[in-house]
Amino acid sequence: MKVLIIEDETINIEIITDHILRYNSKTEILATLKSKEEVEKWYESNQQVDLVFSDIELLDGNVFSLLKTNIIKSPIVFTTAYNSFYQDAFDVNGIAYLLKPISYNKFCKAIEKYEGLQNKQVDWQKISETIHGLNNNYKERIIIKTKTEIKILTTKNTGAILSNSGKCIAIDENGKENEFRYKLSDLIKELNPKDFFQINRGEIVNVNFIEKIEPYFGDRLAISIKNYKQHLITSASNTSEFRKWLE
Repeated sequence: MKVLIIEDETINIEIITDHILRYNSKTEILATLKSKEEVEKWYESNQQVDLVFSDIELLDGNVFSLLKTNIIKSPIVFTTAYNSFYQDAFDVNGIAYLLKPISYNKFCKAIEKYEGLQNKQVDWQKISETIHGLNNNYKERIIIKTKTEIKILTTKNTGAILSNSGKCIAIDENGKENEFRYKLSDLIKELNPKDFFQINRGEIVNVNFIEKIEPYFGDRLAISIKNYKQHLITSASNTSEFRKWLE
């Protein structure tokens, strides 16, 4: 069996490696990768492995933004200190969710589950493609409720979405602000990642409405949206990923 470990903490790499070889000393660990960038580079020149062990929060951010691109078509055992990503894990290729510190007993159960699926000759590449196909039902409409009316705003005509005191504000094609109730962290998961990107903790932009991008203080970027006077600023931590997304 050929496996891949995606983990940014040395001690956890050692624990997972020890569990793997203790279970089956003939298992090949092809690589240990510490960031989404390393994963992308590795898959540019390597084939799919049999099984992946992946942490969730890596050096350069949450791994799900990468996994949702279907770069990994193998089954994944998630190894994490967080218990709040169960749904995300099984929306991709997750077959097990192990909380750190990972006991050998729970590790064995995850491997036994994988082996059971292999005995049933599960086509993981086809399952992965199906999962990602089902998840392409992105949000198409935003419902704006006021005291006098209910307005329907299509996401394709939404230039940006801002968060303000627990509420969201959708900027329409005319630059008008439309307030609605939604959690921004949930909304970004429902929008097409080809069009929408979360540039900071409280702002999402639609690439089709970007008019101009300029350098800003602190290695950030100032983004101009069509018909909207206010500049939107990328966070320092998101600027690099935003540049890659644009390309």
